[in-house]
Amino acid sequence: MSTDARGRPIDVQGRLSPDEFYARYVGREPVVMRGAVAGLRAVSRWSIGYFGDIAPDAVVRLKTGNVDAGKTTTMRMADYARAVADWEKRAADVDGAPADAAREIGERPPYLHDVPLLSIIPKLREDMAGFQANLLPPFFRDRWWDFTQFFVGPTGSQTPLHFDTLLTHNLFLQISGRKRFVMVGNRDRNLCYVRDWRWSPVDPENPDLDRYPLFATAEVRTAVLEAGDLLYMPPGTLHKVVAETPSMSFNIDWHDWRSALNGVAAAREGMPATNLRYNLLFALGVVGRLPAGVVLPALKSYYSYIS
Repeated sequence: MSTDARGRPIDVQGRLSPDEFYARYVGREPVVMRGAVAGLRAVSRWSIGYFGDIAPDAVVRLKTGNVDAGKTTTMRMADYARAVADWEKRAADVDGAPADAAREIGERPPYLHDVPLLSIIPKLREDMAGFQANLLPPFFRDRWWDFTQFFVGPTGSQTPLHFDTLLTHNLFLQISGRKRFVMVGNRDRNLCYVRDWRWSPVDPENPDLDRYPLFATAEVRTAVLEAGDLLYMPPGTLHKVVAETPSMSFNIDWHDWRSALNGVAAAREGMPATNLRYNLLFALGVVGRLPAGVVLPALKSYYSYIS
C-alpha cells in the first residue's frame, strides 16, 4: 500500500487485466500498478540524453517558472538535454538535496510539460511495443500514441495541485526516475479553493490553513512512482506532482462514455468554452463512435498546446 498520514491507503497492484482494472478501479479509485510497464524497451532505453541524440533538432516548447503561470520558451532537444544534464551535475556537487540547489547554482532548467513527443518523434513508438493498450476504450486503443502528453525535466520539477482540464481518466506511465503524486479526490474539490477552472492555490503537503481552512477536512493521499510503474487516476482527481529525481513520464487522458458526457455537462460548472469543444469532439468518438482518424484532426490544437 502507498499512503499518507491524512488519507486512506492507495492500492498497489501489479499488472492488471482489463476486467480487473474496470471492475475495481475505473471511475472509482486511484491505483498504482507497480512494474506494469517495466518490460517495455522505453523503460530501459529512454533518457533526456537519448532524446537529444535521436532528435537533436526537434524544437520543443518548455514551461518556465510556475507551471500554472503559462510562461513558455522553446529549445532544441539536444540543447535541452545538455541543460538538464549540466544542471543535475552541478546540483550533485551542492550540499543538500538537488531540488534545493537552485539557491546556489541558479534556476533549474524549464519543464517539458504536456508535449506530444510520440507525434514529434515517431521513432519513439518502436520502444513502446507491448504496451497494454487494451486498458483503454476502443476509440483510444488503436492509435493510443496520438493521445499522449510527456513530462520531462530535472529534479524538483513540479506541477501544483490541479485536475485534468477535460475531466478525463488519467493513465500515467513513469518511464524513468521517480515522481511523487499527492492527490485529493474529486469529491473534495470544493475544499481546494479552485481557481481558473482547474488550479488550486493550496499546497497539499504544507497547506496554509489560516488562508484555506476548508482544506483541513480534505483527504490527501500520496503515491510514489518508480520507473516502470503505471498510475490510474479517476476523472476530477486533483494532484500535485513532484519529480524527486530527473524524470521522464507521459500520460494518456481518455474518456469512456460516462466521463465524456460528464465532460460536456461540465459547461454548467464553468468549464471554458474551448474545453467544452474538445469534450464534444471526444463524445463524438466515444459515444457517437466516429473513428479516431476522423476526430483527431479537429483535436490537433489540444495536443499541440501547452496547458
